[in-house]
Amino acid sequence: MYEESTPVLIIGGGLVGLSASLFLSWRGVPSVLVERHPGTSVHPRAWGLYPRTLELLRAAGVEKEVMAESAGFAGHVLNGRVESLAGAEIAVGRIPEPDDVGAISPVERIVSLSQDRVEPILLERARRRGADVRFGTEVLDLDPGEDGVAVRVRDRATGRESVLRAGYVIAADGAHGATRERAGIGRRGRGVLRHQMSVLFDADLAGPLRGRRFAVCQVANDRVEGVLGHDDSLTRGTLIVTYRPERGESPGDFTEERCAGLVRAALGVPDARVGVRQILPWEMAALTAERFRWGRVFLAGDAAHLMPPVGGYGANCGVQDAYDLAWKLEAVTEGTAPPELLDTYDEERRPVAEATVRQAVARLAVRSGRRPAGPDLAEPLAVTFGYRYRSSTVRDGDGPAHGDGGEGADGFVHPALLSGRPGTRAPHLWVRVDGARVSTLDLFGPRPVLLAGSAGVERAGDLRALAERLGVPLDVYVLGRDVLAQDGADPHAAFGIGPQGMSLVRPDGFVSHRSPAGGLADSAVAGALARMLRRVPVDVPTGL
Repeated sequence: MYEESTPVLIIGGGLVGLSASLFLSWRGVPSVLVERHPGTSVHPRAWGLYPRTLELLRAAGVEKEVMAESAGFAGHVLNGRVESLAGAEIAVGRIPEPDDVGAISPVERIVSLSQDRVEPILLERARRRGADVRFGTEVLDLDPGEDGVAVRVRDRATGRESVLRAGYVIAADGAHGATRERAGIGRRGRGVLRHQMSVLFDADLAGPLRGRRFAVCQVANDRVEGVLGHDDSLTRGTLIVTYRPERGESPGDFTEERCAGLVRAALGVPDARVGVRQILPWEMAALTAERFRWGRVFLAGDAAHLMPPVGGYGANCGVQDAYDLAWKLEAVTEGTAPPELLDTYDEERRPVAEATVRQAVARLAVRSGRRPAGPDLAEPLAVTFGYRYRSSTVRDGDGPAHGDGGEGADGFVHPALLSGRPGTRAPHLWVRVDGARVSTLDLFGPRPVLLAGSAGVERAGDLRALAERLGVPLDVYVLGRDVLAQDGADPHAAFGIGPQGMSLVRPDGFVSHRSPAGGLADSAVAGALARMLRRVPVDVPTGL
């Protein structure tokens, strides 16, 4: 049987798998992606990208393409409940656009765009960067070992089988993917909340819309109750309805003819010409895998966590899983960090996923009218911006960064309160670097970054030499010399350091270590780098 090898194998070519492929190829890590379906999704599935997710795509060079593709959805701002699209309005209003996004992110807005429109962009850029993406290829077996994982795959068109030997595997094969079950990893949580049926259809939507553009539209009449979505062409839409197995209902009840009738009832146009393109059953669930790692195999996206779509957190959480894995896999496969660094994927991402699932469940209850909004409901932007990593590699001054830092519901920090505290996403502010106006976030991504206070001018060269001796790629910027304040912003205050201090930022843009005053001695910087990369046991002092 034919065999080949790859540093990383990605199972699943949806939004999360393609994101992982893009992030790895951008970082120069070769990978192979296998997906059983013949191409990218034809169904909208997930909808909406939060600014934090766009920041990651910005780093990988695809922000402009995604923003351009979303231009037609810029006016889709209504949130409503109607008897039907052409019928009476029960309650219709504008979705409030957060007015402070520009103050916390260079992206400046939430992007309304469906998964089927994002995936081709990720695929094209990943392949352009050298990623090997194979559609129509299914996984038959997976055999993990001490030095790698042997994965037997089959080309579904030819039936040809082969073995891929991977150093590591990212399992992004979805809610019903086989990898998690093969690993014997259970799930915990509220379980299945609803059984849903999505109907993708073609129809003339311009007439019943009457100039309106909905982001979310709930329909309720005596024939159908569900959620109706439409794209920017006004010729394609999705109707999501609930079915109840406890009443004897099943996906088989939803024939093409019945679905076309439900669509007409939702449109409020009895004689509408409706073409049903796809009928897709799925489960709305609240579940998190008991662990995100099985030896050299890592779960990401829906394979790791499932949550109600209210809030639009699921896909964004999955893309952030992929970004976290990508920088850590790069560090390990290139020998910059030991394999123990990969332990932090579960340490950091699983608590974030669990908290995000809780927030999505709470929002579902509020939207369903089962409870009012309360203090346990975090701000929407806080859920995607303000999560905090509390792993053993995160340190503040002389101790772990586990204390209070402005956390609200479920430990999420409002983005306006992000202050450079270790474990949080580094603050955004506009600065001038090499004569160009850039975001501080544009400094982070390819490698770790050390931001030295203004008094560190004479130490910058020595610190670069130190990092080179240690075999750690490191960019060093001195505030006030290399990074100049813009628009009245104070980089020292934003990152919580004084002229003698320093902030160490990981390749994912999260602060790993901060010394508000001091910390620029060789021993202190060497210790901070070693802890960030988990080069030393976490209980061994590093001179900080």
